[in-house]
Amino acid sequence: LLHHHHEFEYLTIQLGFLQGLLHWLAAVGLEVFLPKRGDTKSARRMNNFMASCLLSLIFWIMAFYNHHLSFYSDYAHMVKRYFILFAGRYFGFLRGGEFRPMCLLYGPSFLLSAVLGWKAFDVGNRDDDDDDDE
Repeated sequence: LLHHHHEFEYLTIQLGFLQGLLHWLAAVGLEVFLPKRGDTKSARRMNNFMASCLLSLIFWIMAFYNHHLSFYSDYAHMVKRYFILFAGRYFGFLRGGEFRPMCLLYGPSFLLSAVLGWKAFDVGNRDDDDDDDE
């Protein structure tokens, strides 16, 4: 019933929970995997073992989730459907749907955030001492 009447909200909750869980497990795995000053060889081996166990757990969760989805063929299909619903809900006026005045604010601000994020993570051939961008 929830999926039928509120599919966007259903997917938001499903994806939000699963992504939170997977990202948390991956962050813990990376934190355990990264070497620390003063680690012994046996501690390093144990940390590698724990990180690989967490990675395996992530893969098992994804395999379980892909097999037990009720309304979608797999996780990628669920994500694709979410973005289709998102675009239809918030930018649907482009295809003849209802115009939402807030899109004049959230559309450009999202694009600005994407551009600034790209610039922040693009570290190729630039000098941090150069202040020409500011």
